[in-house]
Amino acid sequence: PQNSSGESGTATLSDEGGKTKVVVSVTGQPAGTPQPMHIHKGTCATLDPKPTYGLPTLIDGKSEATVNVSLNDLQMGGFAINGHKSAQEASVYVYCGEIPSM
Repeated sequence: PQNSSGESGTATLSDEGGKTKVVVSVTGQPAGTPQPMHIHKGTCATLDPKPTYGLPTLIDGKSEATVNVSLNDLQMGGFAINGHKSAQEASVYVYCGEIPSM
């Protein structure tokens, strides 16, 4: 959780032949509040504000997509999945998870 949001969750990344399937599950999301999310360069502490890869908006605690980047490239290090409070309050981060290097 970030900014006392009370939100936490998991992201599962899997290889899809040169692309990466990303499945996110979050608990504590306020009901009826879609939350934009992205893959950013950097760590949760030093996140590049410009998204590198878009992900579908989190709705009812779930988001699933296949992004046009290999899992190997994401696991080279330096990427994190970040969620925003809402489209109107995109500058407020409510959760972040770093993609582990392999």
